[in-house]
Amino acid sequence: MKVKNWFVIIISLILLISVCVFAFNKTNKKEAENQKIPVLMYHHLLKENDKKENDVFKDKETILSVEQFEKQMKYLNDKGYKTITMKEFEEYMKNKGELSEKSVLITFDDSSKTNYTYAYPILKKYKMKATAFVVTSRLTDKEEVFDSKKIQPLSKHEINKMKDVFEFGSYTHDLFKLGKNGEAYLVSQPDSVVKEDLSMSKSILKTDYFAYPFGEYNEKSISLLNGIKFNLAFTNNQGYANRTNKLMEIKRFPISPEVDMKKFSEVLSGIYKVPEK
Repeated sequence: MKVKNWFVIIISLILLISVCVFAFNKTNKKEAENQKIPVLMYHHLLKENDKKENDVFKDKETILSVEQFEKQMKYLNDKGYKTITMKEFEEYMKNKGELSEKSVLITFDDSSKTNYTYAYPILKKYKMKATAFVVTSRLTDKEEVFDSKKIQPLSKHEINKMKDVFEFGSYTHDLFKLGKNGEAYLVSQPDSVVKEDLSMSKSILKTDYFAYPFGEYNEKSISLLNGIKFNLAFTNNQGYANRTNKLMEIKRFPISPEVDMKKFSEVLSGIYKVPEK
């Protein structure tokens, strides 16, 4: 009789443990799916005084001061955030890997010389990683002398020197343009033109990652990107990235001069509420 009772107890314990493990795994899976990854979107950097003294640049939302950028990177460092690579992000999005709670992805669009002059040394100082989306037709063979009064392209040599910090994704080869109707070339040009352009950019950079110029895209552009085997594409739509996102429509947070440290910290911590459109 005692043996029978012990048998019942053991079976009950096994069932209880199995239920607990199942519930724990289910909770962990749900938490992983709901994890909010902030993807930060930057463009150009200029020193505060240089920006203020330039009538064209002083009110541009796509130009952040070097001082503000360094303050943000110091905050990431001081608070223990980890900047992740595109491969780490891709594996997370495809359920092939996990990310730490304080993970953040830093991206730059347009890839101007200020990425090299200002962003690169600051990121290197704080041992951080970032991705720059490049218009490959604008890459120069010769480095230009830096001029704060204009937006300058990166050189091929500068890109090579930045590879210990930056990786490079596509911003098209030569479709970073708007037509007469204000529509981005990526969505307005014939399929054959877009496909050739994207293929060339991908080949030059050896990349699987893309960002939409001007944030404009449609089903046609998504289909073409998939056909050329791009793995991820980033929009200008504001919001967190998580595993519920479509891989070719990943959301980001634009970091403009209006983003103060309070908002910056809220975005990183996952508590920022994205305004409804």
